[in-house]
Amino acid sequence: MDLSGRCVGSSYVLQRPIGQGATGTVWEALDQSTGRSVAVKLLHESLLRQPKLVTRFVQERTILRMLRHRNVVRVRDLFSVGETIGLVMDLVSGGSLRDLLRTEHTVGPGEAARLTAQVAAALAEAHDLGVVHRDLKPDNILLAMADGRPDTRLTDFGVARILNTPSMTTPSAVVGTPHYMSPEAFHGATASPATDVYALGVLLYELVSGHPPYMSDSIPDLMRRHLEGNPIRRPGIPGPVWDVITACMEQKPRLRPTAAELVADLSDAARRFADVPALPPPSTESLLEQARPAPILQPAIEPVRSEPLLPPPPESLVPAPRRPERRNAVPSWRWARPGATMALIAGAMVASAVATTAWNIGRSDSTPQDLAAPQVVTAPASTTLTRPSSAAAAPGRAAATAAATTPAGAPGRRALAADSRPISPSATPAPPAPPRSAAPAATHTRPSPTRSPKPEAKPYGPWECSSGIAVDWQTKMGVVAKPCRMSGRDIRYQGSLTGPGGGRGRITVELQDTSTGRTVDGPRTCDNLSFEGRLGTQNCGPESAKPARGHSYAVVVSFSYEREGQTLTSKAKGPTFTW
Repeated sequence: MDLSGRCVGSSYVLQRPIGQGATGTVWEALDQSTGRSVAVKLLHESLLRQPKLVTRFVQERTILRMLRHRNVVRVRDLFSVGETIGLVMDLVSGGSLRDLLRTEHTVGPGEAARLTAQVAAALAEAHDLGVVHRDLKPDNILLAMADGRPDTRLTDFGVARILNTPSMTTPSAVVGTPHYMSPEAFHGATASPATDVYALGVLLYELVSGHPPYMSDSIPDLMRRHLEGNPIRRPGIPGPVWDVITACMEQKPRLRPTAAELVADLSDAARRFADVPALPPPSTESLLEQARPAPILQPAIEPVRSEPLLPPPPESLVPAPRRPERRNAVPSWRWARPGATMALIAGAMVASAVATTAWNIGRSDSTPQDLAAPQVVTAPASTTLTRPSSAAAAPGRAAATAAATTPAGAPGRRALAADSRPISPSATPAPPAPPRSAAPAATHTRPSPTRSPKPEAKPYGPWECSSGIAVDWQTKMGVVAKPCRMSGRDIRYQGSLTGPGGGRGRITVELQDTSTGRTVDGPRTCDNLSFEGRLGTQNCGPESAKPARGHSYAVVVSFSYEREGQTLTSKAKGPTFTW
């Protein structure tokens, strides 16, 4: 429907359509109150009867109002007129990165790194607030001219998901554009900042190469290529730029860098390769070859031949060694369990024999010995040990063969006689031992025991935080709460609250046992907190707790935030951990 000239909202006159997406059409409009041109995104009327899409459309405004970044399209207003909902944004008249690729085909490595560094900075701001874009692609990156060169403006957070809030998409639903989706996104995994980082690597590849790393008209084939993860490097891509691409496109999300880390790497690459020209546009043949589905390899069936392909090898003059074939022999693995069982039985028998021998050796002639009691002998490093000869020591050998010098009357010590028999202090002295053989006694020096050095453990681990966003849909006011904790000798935990400046708030933080829901430490309340600046942050804590070990706990932050007569009250619960 042609809506040119129609006034919507309070003072917005639609002039011409400039774009169309999955949820609505974007119009260039004139704001009569200021005389400036703005962009108005109208939700498709056919979608108004779907509550999830309407909520998602309203969420886009709320998210963009929270994102105050120069590389994010700024939202001005949200209105409803009749059966239509409209979103008013800044007008970015430079087109999109998709338009740039249509005209230029490829972008120089330095310029591509500069543009993606700006997108990474915008993503870092969004990820810090717990927001994942989930549909990063050239169509959603607008261009604005600044100082004679284009700057990026990230837009279309319509399918973005606020972390730690119930998803508005169907569980395990696949969301995104297949060419830019991460491997885990094809399986419907929960969106994470690593999902956006993967799409950023695909975007950088497309800017310098002129096409995405994997091209196919078949979604199953695209899925297979993303899961295999083997992008082809075009000749001429600088090494540092290629390193960023491969790091972003790692198969495992935990191996990818964060958006904040990419800002520094891409900015450095933009300076180093600012004068490197762009690669030539990809040829039609290379694009067709890239998009052709990979063949399915199957075992070939050879036809029956009457003659061998190769002549038979000459017979050797040396006869081959005779090796009996074990065609029907029992597989060796079948003996693994019985062998292991027999080894355990043999070990038990050996241990029993050793214990019996020790018991017999530890007995004196007629005096029963208590082998369960520890026979402790303390000797300095210079103690002289006398080893009896084999002929004389057999009848009188005791459990301990070391002779130690003990001060007379030392309590708790057992004296050792010359024949190395341990005797109790009240026992009658034994008759002197018969003279030993003429073999000289060997003298040994016992080395002092040494302990292997162990590194000193750190008292605590790093802080682990999670973000939760609370939004008042009527007043369009939102705040971010962060429960944090770290573990060590005890548990340290705290809570923080971030909200727009000019408000006052209250934070209560406590530690709960997740299995019972019982508060095991706290609550600690920080009241009358003032939030200054554009976005203010206040902390409550840290607190220390030593609950029972082996249980699962979570940090819970309850808060209230008041600004301009409106109050927002909610709570955020951190992830469960075991201490």
